[in-house]
Amino acid sequence: MIETIFFETSMPQFAYFINWLALTLLWLISIKIKDSSIIDIYWGFGFVLIAWACSYHNDINGLASTDTRELLLVMVSVWGLRLTYYLARRNLGHGEDYRYTKMRNASKRDWRIVSYFRVFMLQGALQAIISCPIILIFSRNLNSESSSLIVLAIIFFIMGFLFESIADQQMKKFKSDPNNSSKIMNKGLWKYSRHPNYFGDFLQWFAIFVLSLSTGSFLGVAAPAMMLFIFFKLTIRLLEKPQSKKRPGYNQYIDQTNMFFPGPTKTKD
Repeated sequence: MIETIFFETSMPQFAYFINWLALTLLWLISIKIKDSSIIDIYWGFGFVLIAWACSYHNDINGLASTDTRELLLVMVSVWGLRLTYYLARRNLGHGEDYRYTKMRNASKRDWRIVSYFRVFMLQGALQAIISCPIILIFSRNLNSESSSLIVLAIIFFIMGFLFESIADQQMKKFKSDPNNSSKIMNKGLWKYSRHPNYFGDFLQWFAIFVLSLSTGSFLGVAAPAMMLFIFFKLTIRLLEKPQSKKRPGYNQYIDQTNMFFPGPTKTKD
């Protein structure tokens, strides 16, 4: 069975199978500790696992590595492990996130079963779509190791990494002060975007898409496009709705500050 999985399945199937195993194990743990929100911590690590599974599958099948593939591993690992570490330090030990508790309480069926499909397998499906440039780079012959694409991808990635890391640290410092519990974070990068950390996240996946252009395919655009969809249609809406009720002046902050892409403060005539 194991030998068949290693040598006879395609590389994408192998990578997604490994991710499915990890998600299923995580689901079992979530049932034990009654905390479905641990899935958030796994988000970044899942892509690291997929990327290294692709690399391992190529290795055991005798496929040579390339500079582009090595750079991709570095990018995905740096992005994913930093995010995993940050979320683990922030979330572990604080109980289940209120969003998941709300879904748990509203569920009319056994949440243990519902959460497997609605939370864990849904995340696996999103990871499969977003990992498209990873699959492309590891499964297709590269047309050329374009130095211009590599340099451009590195520039976008570093910009995104710094944006996300600095924004996260600024918010962490802000929240560490009890006096800010009802205040609005509108300093530093948060003065120019209401979600600069997400913008940095998007830039890093845009960099990975740029790197995937060396395969001659534009399908890798699915990664940054799906990230934008998740941020615009799901994450930001869920985060901002309670903030407008909890923090006085948040609606004014919304009116004055760009939601996603950084820009100058907006003023009303």
